[in-house]
Amino acid sequence: QAVNLVFSVYSRAGALLYGPANINTIWSGFGGACQNTNNGDPIVQYDHLADRWLISQFALPSYPFGPFYQCVAISQTPDPTGAWYRYAFLISNTKMNDYPKIGVWPDGYYMSVNQFQQITLSWAGQGAVVFERDKMLLGQTARAVYFDLYGTDPNLGGMLPSDLDGPAPPAGTPNYFAEIDDDAWGYSPDQVQIWKFQTNWASPLSSTFTFAGALPVAAFDANMCGYSRNCIPQPGGTKVDAISDRLMYRLQYRNFGGHETLVTNHTVDVNGSDRAGVRWYELRRTGGAWSVYQQGTYSPDANHRWMGSAAMNGAGDIALGYSVSSTSVYPSIRYTGRLAGDPLGQMTQGETTLMAGGGYQTHSSG
Repeated sequence: QAVNLVFSVYSRAGALLYGPANINTIWSGFGGACQNTNNGDPIVQYDHLADRWLISQFALPSYPFGPFYQCVAISQTPDPTGAWYRYAFLISNTKMNDYPKIGVWPDGYYMSVNQFQQITLSWAGQGAVVFERDKMLLGQTARAVYFDLYGTDPNLGGMLPSDLDGPAPPAGTPNYFAEIDDDAWGYSPDQVQIWKFQTNWASPLSSTFTFAGALPVAAFDANMCGYSRNCIPQPGGTKVDAISDRLMYRLQYRNFGGHETLVTNHTVDVNGSDRAGVRWYELRRTGGAWSVYQQGTYSPDANHRWMGSAAMNGAGDIALGYSVSSTSVYPSIRYTGRLAGDPLGQMTQGETTLMAGGGYQTHSSG
């Protein structure tokens, strides 16, 4: 688990095996920006195809000036308390690689980034990157393929790469990227965009990032509090960020043989008065284009539910976890779910508290 600037390793029984330690300690002795900075925005992933671990954070050694790096480490064995293969990828000399999100795929580790211009930190478009997984698993020199999508469409942003659970997709399957678009942003109708990242390691310059379609979805309102960072109420302190302008990690992929699924979620205003709820989707593909198989919005009472994460198991059941807060409920973690045979579009399994909060955020940043 990585949080902000630190990481820890736990056993499956929950015992602390290592840490908490600064993430950049993994790069001790490596030199350069990944050793000398500890800038955070981390991701930890388990690559079940190889039984290895991935941990990553960005490095901004001259912020707000470039260069901008992504630090990626792969455990040398299934034990993340052991040694790591370490990498420092230069993403851009001029564009900051903010909000990195990483998905595991058979032919690479795929990453989405929200880009901002150096110095001014003005919006600079969606970035999409793939790292050379096969070489990284062996600790060899690894390449990256990077697409700067600002010239394709400057409004693209908040994308997620697909992240594999379960059996691998058919050989040669591209990694799918997705984003949500509210019709209030100039799109019609409310939709989920799907893009294909097709990597060619034999000829990296022949790799492509192409539009695969826009899927109309049930109407939603992504505007929480005018996108202010001070939005979700707490029993005390200041209001906190709803982060309602993008999909929430992960965009989970699963291959069932007869069909493929993508499961994801985002935060919406459920009542027009800035009450946060979780909109979730199961997309399906059966040999052709992707389509919306089912969707729903989870908001069973007046509490705010936001910043969710959704995933499907091998039986087709879906779990949905999220944060919950209100003027009377401390920020907490709860979850709900549905079974594969339940009525479509419904989270039927009730709500369970995973962690009841005992305090609240006081910093004015939201």
